[in-house]
Amino acid sequence: MASTFGSLEIAKSGMMTYNAALQTTAHNIANVETKGYSRQTTNVTSLVSRSSSFMVQGSGVTVVNITRERDEYYDQKYQNTQSTYNYYLTEAHYLNDLQDKLCGSVVSKEKILLLDAFDDFYASLSSLKDAPGDGTIRKKAVTVAQTFVEYATTTATNLQQLQDETNEQIKTDVEEINGIAEKIVSLNEQINLIEAYGSIANDLRDQRSLLLDQLAQYCNVEYKEVEPANGIGGNQFYVYINGGTLVDNYRANKLVVNQKDTYTNINDIRGCYTISWADGTSFNPYSSTLGGELQALFEFRDGNNTSMLRGKLGNLTNNADGKLVMTLTGTNCNDARDLNIPAMDGELVIKNITYPYESFEAQVDANGNYTYVFTMKSDMDASSSLALQMALQNGYTVSAGVEVNSKGIPYYMTQLNEFVRTFAEEFNRIHNEGYDLNDNLGIDFFNARVPSNGSNYDFRESVDGVDFSFSSVSAPDANGVYVGSYYHMTALNFCVTDQIIEDPSLLACKTKLSKDEHVGNDNGDNLQRLLDLKSNSKMFLHGNPDAFLQSITATLGVNAEKANSMEESQGNLLYAIDNNRKSVSGVDEDEVGTDLITFRAMLNYQYKVLSVMNEVLDKLINETI
Repeated sequence: MASTFGSLEIAKSGMMTYNAALQTTAHNIANVETKGYSRQTTNVTSLVSRSSSFMVQGSGVTVVNITRERDEYYDQKYQNTQSTYNYYLTEAHYLNDLQDKLCGSVVSKEKILLLDAFDDFYASLSSLKDAPGDGTIRKKAVTVAQTFVEYATTTATNLQQLQDETNEQIKTDVEEINGIAEKIVSLNEQINLIEAYGSIANDLRDQRSLLLDQLAQYCNVEYKEVEPANGIGGNQFYVYINGGTLVDNYRANKLVVNQKDTYTNINDIRGCYTISWADGTSFNPYSSTLGGELQALFEFRDGNNTSMLRGKLGNLTNNADGKLVMTLTGTNCNDARDLNIPAMDGELVIKNITYPYESFEAQVDANGNYTYVFTMKSDMDASSSLALQMALQNGYTVSAGVEVNSKGIPYYMTQLNEFVRTFAEEFNRIHNEGYDLNDNLGIDFFNARVPSNGSNYDFRESVDGVDFSFSSVSAPDANGVYVGSYYHMTALNFCVTDQIIEDPSLLACKTKLSKDEHVGNDNGDNLQRLLDLKSNSKMFLHGNPDAFLQSITATLGVNAEKANSMEESQGNLLYAIDNNRKSVSGVDEDEVGTDLITFRAMLNYQYKVLSVMNEVLDKLINETI
């Protein structure tokens, strides 16, 4: 037989249950615009109090739990796409900026393209053709040459500034990643504390999921939650990035940034950041699995299209100062104009072990083959390093710096260096064969600034295609002159020779018609040879100088367009996935409005049950005789 007051208990359970459902609905309505919020659902079940062989007596309804509507499949898909999208978003941003700095703005007419400046220089030389002895026209030609040179150096300086900006953004991203990791650790503690009493920390779990979404902007993210094997204790939550553990439940293994005291490429900025794990584990920033904004930043800052110096370890010795000397043979670079390793404070890499060097010498034999002799910073004895002995015995490949398969700042710096070195050497070679207005052989027209004092080099051109041996750090001779290879010329220190700037009459426009002939009046024949260089299709692999510069801008344009296209397509995909995710987790105003009316009505019904039962009990207790 049912309890006399059982119906009151049933009504009470209904009131409590639908009151909880109404509060959950109100919570959903309040968080319609809360980023990362998941719609919550009050799950209920009926209560059974007793049973017999004849019947089962119900006891009302109760709340089982309140859960959030979340689909892990969409979460992971969103985060993966978020990482890819931010990779291309970052790449597109920096490539477009690089395109503006390297090529000039197509909108602004105030900027002059490097190609335009080069053409203007040749136009000024051409104006000398009819009056090669005219001092005014000579001075104008030299001035325009300075403008061309300054544009090249300004472009290179702008690229360095962009590399520095990228470098600082890497540090900022690492700080953001560490901050997110700390917040996840804090949430793990709070979630386990609340759920230890049987509740589900829905809102805290939403906050943690939102943090994972934010983390996916910077890199690929993997995570897992492990329940305790014996059911005792809290869940374990782990977050992984780039093959390492960022969050180990209640502990964050932070990333550490350090400034390098070495360079990778000749035109690199000082103080590029490297990353390692706080526990000392190495972190590979060039891994294809890193993903996100961080991978794009490293590729843009360090991308050299794998064009690094490589060779075999030929010998290990110690010099008179006790410093280790490594000899590199069979290298892939036998031309000073293509050499872009740092003159000082560089690094050799053997089997992922980095060995910093102080300087190097390039020894060139009669066949034009290069042997590089590096003086290392370490004072270890050549015979004491097991790793180096193994490298020597097994013929391991040695690279100067890290090969990054991407076209970033170092790649375009290398292209600029190749242009100014090759063009300057060819121009100077012809200029040296001509005669100036004083009937003297021409000096070098183009030059480079010595880093220590800003003076000019005395460049030595190759003889019969064979370069001369040189040291990476040029020292002055007895007369204070710095003898240099074209390796010492870069787009950063490229200049017009000071003597020609001061005295334009030194521009060598004429030549002898025969071996014994006196030079005499300016015939302009050597000037014509200089003018013909502009159309020399054999100067570069891509053709004449104009074609080479156009190839740089074309390559950059294609890469920027690809990045813009991928950013757009990944953005559309991210939007579509987010909509699918919101269809599961989002709060629909119409739906929660309907729930509000429904649960209010259900609550009112419970009140009616109470009212009816009150009348029944009144009759039963007070009016029954």
